[in-house]
Amino acid sequence: MQISEDIRLSIDQIGEVLSMRPELVTDRVAIIAITDLDGTITYANDLFVEISGYSREELVGANHRILNSGLHPERFFEEMFRTISDGRIWRGEIRNRAKNGRYYWVDTHIIPTFDQSGALSGYTAVRFDITKRKQAEEAFRDISQLQTAILDHAGYAIIGTRTDGTIEIFNRAAEKMLGYSAVELIGRATPALMHEPSEIAAHAKRLSAALKRPVEPGFDAFVAEAIAGQRSEHEWTYVRKDGSRFPVLLSVTALRNEEGELTGFLGMAVDISERREREAALTRTQCELQNRLTDLELANERIEMEAARQVTLLEDLAIARDEAQAAVTEKSRFLATMSHEIRTPMNGVVGVLGLLKSSDLTTEQANLVGTALRSANELIQITTDILDLSKLEANKTELELADFDIRELMTDVVGLLRPSALAKGVDLHCALAPQLPRFLKGDAHRIRQIVVNLISNAIKFTLHGSVSLQVDCSCLGDAGVCLLVWVKDTGIGIDQESTKRLFNRFAQAEQSTTRRYGGTGLGLAICKQLTELMSGEIGVESQFGVGSTFWFKIPMQVGRAPDLKTLGGQTLEERSLRLLVAEDNTTNQFLMRAILESLGHQVTIVDNGVEAVRIAGIQDFDAILMDVQMPVMDGPTATREIRHLNSRAARLPIVALTANAMPGDRERYIAAGMDDYVSKPVDPHKLMDVLAGLILRPESA
Repeated sequence: MQISEDIRLSIDQIGEVLSMRPELVTDRVAIIAITDLDGTITYANDLFVEISGYSREELVGANHRILNSGLHPERFFEEMFRTISDGRIWRGEIRNRAKNGRYYWVDTHIIPTFDQSGALSGYTAVRFDITKRKQAEEAFRDISQLQTAILDHAGYAIIGTRTDGTIEIFNRAAEKMLGYSAVELIGRATPALMHEPSEIAAHAKRLSAALKRPVEPGFDAFVAEAIAGQRSEHEWTYVRKDGSRFPVLLSVTALRNEEGELTGFLGMAVDISERREREAALTRTQCELQNRLTDLELANERIEMEAARQVTLLEDLAIARDEAQAAVTEKSRFLATMSHEIRTPMNGVVGVLGLLKSSDLTTEQANLVGTALRSANELIQITTDILDLSKLEANKTELELADFDIRELMTDVVGLLRPSALAKGVDLHCALAPQLPRFLKGDAHRIRQIVVNLISNAIKFTLHGSVSLQVDCSCLGDAGVCLLVWVKDTGIGIDQESTKRLFNRFAQAEQSTTRRYGGTGLGLAICKQLTELMSGEIGVESQFGVGSTFWFKIPMQVGRAPDLKTLGGQTLEERSLRLLVAEDNTTNQFLMRAILESLGHQVTIVDNGVEAVRIAGIQDFDAILMDVQMPVMDGPTATREIRHLNSRAARLPIVALTANAMPGDRERYIAAGMDDYVSKPVDPHKLMDVLAGLILRPESA
């Protein structure tokens, strides 16, 4: 390779000096390393040892590759080697890795050295530590990136200019707002491009008067206040690239360096179109309000004149309200009275018919008794429906939460109603899902009432075919289930319009059904209210002429098997109870004695409360059946007297026998000291269930 004598001399001199005493020249200024043609280090000065962390012994004889940081690609070093192999000096910035893993940057000069014959003999690397500079550059780059990100994601249009107004910053919000790209404006335009010239001129005129100096109608109009150290925030009209216009609020700030010298300006603009629209709407609203206020003032006079008349009307309404409340109270009293008056004789009718039915009768007599008994029960059911509805309306219906056998309940209902279905030639089926728990916790009586009502209706409106009861459940979590019940029939069906009002009070599918099928239309309304009272739902799906499916679902808890009611190894049915009956109606006295003695119990009857207190204090009984309304002393008063006796009678179970079944009746009886009550007409099975629960409880035992 041919090189000039001047260059060769210079290189020779450098090599000679460095080979003789390199530390005298550069040892405290530059990082010096000398290598052979293969890159093996033959000399390393103190700065090289210090910055690399390797000892001189570790460096000399090693290849420069031990300093490779892995940052630079292979082609970087290939280009370097190609340059120095051609005898040319290579310069570049390299990141090296010290022995402890620390990275450092060096500005590197690699100088080829030649022997006396001009042949390439090695390389001398002269490096300068530029780590701090690179760190500063990186920090500046990070700050620049952060600044760019802030500007790009700001919700305001940000426009930065030099002192002469030339745009230097134009963020993305400004691009989106004005339709220009940053490339189009930076270094090429001033903010005057996006302003109305007439507005600039008018603003300059106002500023000239305010600042008491001439303000030119150009860029100076935007920055004059900021230069003077004043707040510069004004509303302007911006002009987009497409020529459309919109209002903005523009704030301008003067930028200065540490010495206080002006370096530029920063403008921040926000679109106030929506605010202008709101202000305009507010102005319109204020005008409308003012107009309405005027109208109101005119109307106020009429109102004041009307006020006197309204006072009189309110007084009349108050009187009407009191009369209405009195009517409601009277209705409740009437229902209670009618309930008592109907149930008392019906107790005798049903009781006598029941006893008569169990006697020896001819077929014709049995049929007549059966017809009379069914009619009596229907009358009782109508009375019960009306009373149930009154309780629900008064929010006096209380739910009983107890464990019960759901399978037994459903089977019992089907068994009870199957004779009615068979009498019409209708099949009645029951399907219980395998996963249905046997015991649930809830109000078994109310569930039974709903199911009986739905099945009875299905049988009533099915002329031929079948009625099926399907029971299932779904899991609700935390030991809870949702009881699912469907009653399907192949009856007359219901049209879509009728289903909308089917659960209303006194409503049936069509007007003619009242005469053809009978009923009050209260049953489904009661079912709906009972279902909702238990946090459930009820509904119907039907097709006219094909059949109907009534369904309900109620959330419940899984129950436990109840304990067997026993006392001394006997069930209640196996015991002969001593019962005191307080009843003033002779027919009911006869029935109670006949019913209870037929069940094997001993009966003592008195006809008023005074006698009941006296007899209870001198004779031993297992329970007392107390009528509520009696001459001389009523049932609640007699109960309170018995509870104050200084004898075993004070702790006896006392059951009210009453025709009263209105909301609040049960609470009054319990408050008087009674343990429970059975409404008339008395159902013997229900009466014995109540007695079993009271007599076999631990405290009674």
